[in-house]
Amino acid sequence: MSETKATRIGRRIAELRKIHGATQVGLAQKANVSESAIRKIEAGDRAASPAMVAALARALNVNITDITEQPYGAWNASPESDQAAVPALRQALVEGDDPDLDVPRRSLAELRVDVAKLKEWDRRTEHAAVIRALPDLLRHLHRAHNDASTAESPVAAELLASTYCFAVIGLYRLGHLDLAHLADERARRLADRGNDPLRSATAEWHHALILLCDGSYRAGLRAISRAQEVVGEAPDIEAAQALRGALHLRGSILAARMTDTDLADAYLADAERLAAPKQEAANYYGTKFGPTNVDIHRVAVPVEMADGTTAVARAAKIKLPVDTAPSRSGHYWIDLSRGWLLHGDRRRALEALNIARGIAPLLTRYHPQVHETVQSLAISDSRMTVSLARFAAWCGIRT
Repeated sequence: MSETKATRIGRRIAELRKIHGATQVGLAQKANVSESAIRKIEAGDRAASPAMVAALARALNVNITDITEQPYGAWNASPESDQAAVPALRQALVEGDDPDLDVPRRSLAELRVDVAKLKEWDRRTEHAAVIRALPDLLRHLHRAHNDASTAESPVAAELLASTYCFAVIGLYRLGHLDLAHLADERARRLADRGNDPLRSATAEWHHALILLCDGSYRAGLRAISRAQEVVGEAPDIEAAQALRGALHLRGSILAARMTDTDLADAYLADAERLAAPKQEAANYYGTKFGPTNVDIHRVAVPVEMADGTTAVARAAKIKLPVDTAPSRSGHYWIDLSRGWLLHGDRRRALEALNIARGIAPLLTRYHPQVHETVQSLAISDSRMTVSLARFAAWCGIRT
């Protein structure tokens, strides 16, 4: 345990504040937060919420990743590491739609099969597999798009947009937010070249996630509103309903980050009205929307507002179906862990993290909230338990 007792994020905030010549009082005023909150975070007496990290990053004129120090474990990654394929994907992103790509032609039908594999890997949180497949797939899709006839061009653009959306999620989960920004921009541009309004709305849904990560909550809500307008143009009523519901859920988290309880609850209520059986199995446009996802967000919203008591009370009434997508159930247990921590039950917080690890190991290992929760657990006890020490080591967390 560090001499300063601070969490890694708390130490980093203190370092950046001093580098920028700011006092705790001055930083608090600029970030519009309390001096007491900054003092407690830097001392390790309080975990920094994502909203707090975003506010302080803006006030210090740094990226959020400068504070969270993501991506974790990316430097000098071994060939077996989850991070090993990221450099190859970075190169493919830089190449983009190079018209002279030296790859053989493949049919759109063949490429569609490979894109479907990304969707299933994403559902199972096998994001490292997604990252490994993307460089070659993106090059072939760009070649197909460049060579496509006028009739096929919109279809190729939609496939590319879908693939870039999976790149956004994979890179985001592994902590490469700078590359996720680039993939997000490509996804939105290509979606607009297609004929499917729901593909464009999905790209905006992903864009709202990027804005959420950056702390641009009002801009994120504007992206949600734009997407809702586009959804109304879709002929597929069932898919449109699911996508509209997913947009409401993302809006609920954005509103929660803004501490707007009424707006967050309104988004949740709208999502509940749109939830119907079999939506999750259909997994329209990779949204995984359905009644279970609504329940998961019922817990996530109070966690975002640092209300652990409400989160654990709601969780007591929820039992996730066994066929819930690992990407969703894993996130649920990560949120519930933070809920138990806020509620004051450290034992159950660690239990929830271990459940998340069993369901979605990659998601759990690289989630910044997990890292901060483990750090908070470590500084709460004079002697760290063996189970906590092992979990921290598995995550690569220094305590």
